[in-house]
Amino acid sequence: MWYPGHIEKAKTLIKRNLKLVNAVVEILDARAPLASRSYEEGQLFRNKKRIIILNKNDLCDLKKTKLWEDYYKEKENEVFLLNFKNLNIRKFFIKNIYPLVPQKFNEKSLMIVGIPNVGKSTFINQLKGKKSAAVGNKPGITRGVQWINIDKGLKLLDTPGVLYPKLFNKELINKLILIGSLKAEDVEMDEAISYAFEFLKKEYPSLLDDIVKQWNNLENSYKFIEKFCEKRNFVKKGGLIDYERGRNIFLKELSEGKYGRITYEVPSDFD
Repeated sequence: MWYPGHIEKAKTLIKRNLKLVNAVVEILDARAPLASRSYEEGQLFRNKKRIIILNKNDLCDLKKTKLWEDYYKEKENEVFLLNFKNLNIRKFFIKNIYPLVPQKFNEKSLMIVGIPNVGKSTFINQLKGKKSAAVGNKPGITRGVQWINIDKGLKLLDTPGVLYPKLFNKELINKLILIGSLKAEDVEMDEAISYAFEFLKKEYPSLLDDIVKQWNNLENSYKFIEKFCEKRNFVKKGGLIDYERGRNIFLKELSEGKYGRITYEVPSDFD
């Protein structure tokens, strides 16, 4: 879990270096396009060209994601729905994103922002390639960010990977756990599973049918995980259900999209 000290340090690094870039590329998880944008982007980036990438389009509910595409486009953002696993990121970037970045003094520079597990490292590493190298610290550049030369006249600024403003928001925490962007303690895991169980019952009941039969007869998420353990034969010595193992495996598989396409929010949720 990240705490206020980490958050403030990351925000300070962003603010200090933002004046040095021409645009900001935000990488979000398409399953939770607002939760994975939980940093204070409006205040931080309001004067910069913003390009939004909704990654993991192989895991999201495409019908709901279309609503998010329209939502962000209405706010004058450039939006791309992608799947980094099946994409030549460098080729796509040069063709589609590079032309959108403003140029200043014969150079284009952009900041890459994204919380953990949204694909920021994959995006940066593929852009760098084997020929590109980190520039290192420059005068006025705070340690903790890294300039990378991509091509002649194109520099990329990598940033710290987390900017959560309020970690006491339970719904936000639950969503970030379910997409794999936050590591959870025991109680938080139980709360996230309870949230997931109620959400899936309402929005994706057919997916639950494939995970546990007759789930609608279960009282709560604890009973659901017990049934999940029985199905997988997660049993300790003495015949006791291995609840912790079942809970961990369920959350891992859910975050990896093993059960089907899921999107945890739509713009109208926040009206």
